[in-house]
Amino acid sequence: MKPTSDVTGLYRAFPAYLWVEDEETRTYLDTVWNGESRIKIYVAGGHSHLPALVKAAHSDYSTHVFGFRDRDFGASNRAHWNDPALDVLTSDVLELENLLLDAEAIAACDVNTSGLGAADIELEMRRLATPLTWWMACRKTITALRDAVMTDFLSHPSRTRVRTRQEAEDAIVTSAWWSTVLPALHGTWGSSASITQRLVQDESDFSAMLGTDAWKRDFSGKEIVQDLIAKVWTRKRPGDPAGRLEFVRAIAESQLRMGRVPAEIVELRTAIRRRIGL
Repeated sequence: MKPTSDVTGLYRAFPAYLWVEDEETRTYLDTVWNGESRIKIYVAGGHSHLPALVKAAHSDYSTHVFGFRDRDFGASNRAHWNDPALDVLTSDVLELENLLLDAEAIAACDVNTSGLGAADIELEMRRLATPLTWWMACRKTITALRDAVMTDFLSHPSRTRVRTRQEAEDAIVTSAWWSTVLPALHGTWGSSASITQRLVQDESDFSAMLGTDAWKRDFSGKEIVQDLIAKVWTRKRPGDPAGRLEFVRAIAESQLRMGRVPAEIVELRTAIRRRIGL
């Protein structure tokens, strides 16, 4: 059978392949997995590409191809990583960089030229997170609004169904989205007061996280790490993206050396290897 995708030829040399969102994720996994020789990691360039890439592989019987993505504002599916029907695995944390918010590992990494110890780095990370509460609330509210709008959203009708203006109108106004979802949106989202209420609640939730370590899971690790680099790596730091990737590598090496690799990353490797019979 002729392959349905030009990427099929990418899947012939390794027992397993893992598509990830970005180079930071690949650098991190390659480092903490310490030269894993059975899993080849490819960069998809964003989470939206992962399902299509993995689906195309599976359509060509390349069932040893998987995806790994950030949770963002959705749900983790970690509890189901061993399910044979699940091919895109979702992290527990908002972004991969959240796993780097490890003050002990950062303090011990080989690019910490600041002299800051773990306690000072912990305080600095929390200080960087604190002003983000309203931004995080805004992002979460926008995501919820988008999801609400897209629930049961209209699909394109076949051309045989729409040949007149009336049929074109009917394809829209007789849809479940028009009759059920849209009216509900007006009540839930249709005023500035409802937006304000949602924003205030979300901001309150994010502020409360700062009282525990929950912020390390649910705030933007990507932004905090980006701001933290200059605080920790104060001398002879290359420009980005090289400097950022080296910072990721250094923390990952420190976690590996100290036995602090996050449990979900250990489990991710185990799940993939188990899924291919290793």
